[in-house]
Amino acid sequence: MADAMPSALPAVESSPQQNDRTLIAPLWHTILFVVVVAAISFGSIYWARRFAGTGASGSAAAELTHKGRMMLYFGTFIQEWILFGYVFLGMRARGRTIRQTINARWKSFNEVGRDIGIAALVWATLIAINAIGSLVFRSHGAAGSKVVLQFVPHAASEIPLWTALAMSAGFCEEFIFRGYLQEQFRRLTGSVAAAVGIQAVLFGLGHGYQGLSLMITIFGLGLAFGLFAAWRKSLSPVMLAHGWTDFASGLGGYLLHVLHRI
Repeated sequence: MADAMPSALPAVESSPQQNDRTLIAPLWHTILFVVVVAAISFGSIYWARRFAGTGASGSAAAELTHKGRMMLYFGTFIQEWILFGYVFLGMRARGRTIRQTINARWKSFNEVGRDIGIAALVWATLIAINAIGSLVFRSHGAAGSKVVLQFVPHAASEIPLWTALAMSAGFCEEFIFRGYLQEQFRRLTGSVAAAVGIQAVLFGLGHGYQGLSLMITIFGLGLAFGLFAAWRKSLSPVMLAHGWTDFASGLGGYLLHVLHRI
């Protein structure tokens, strides 16, 4: 990547001279958003410790119940859309639209098929990053993995709500991190490379409940999402890949739980 690369998400309705360095939301709006996300993430670290058995008292890990998982899914679903709404309103104040930000360009079946193909490539990249992360941090990420395994569905009745959450995460998180933060930081710094890196750091930090090792892996996932969004100049492929990845991870976790019980 180089600074000479075009904008990751160019404004299709305005000239580059008008919008190339104009922020897509007020600076205070972005600062407040980062503070809120950091607060939520740090709060989740202490909450997740109960399910990893890492409390100061050395007590055994708590078990998340069916009701607890359903409440967690619903609460996270609402949180995702509240954060999306905050970002959308900030961008709307500067005339930035949802359509303009996603920039799907789906005017033919060929373009839809192209984005599905790119999404498959993104997914393969994510699998590789996760595999590398598992190898590098296999002796340090046990606590985070234990937490994640408690959060995935344990019963078939939990899968519909998990699916809704996964699709929401694919849309909302890509819109927020790649559509809003990446473009905002590109305009602040004048560098696509810096923007991709900064949003990836924030993406990793936003998953504090998974522990430091998995946060580093998630930083790598954020880099991949950001690079593909910048290359394609669209959020469509990364939204598809993100939503599918979250859904597949939950379904895989459910199958592992069922097989282990058997």
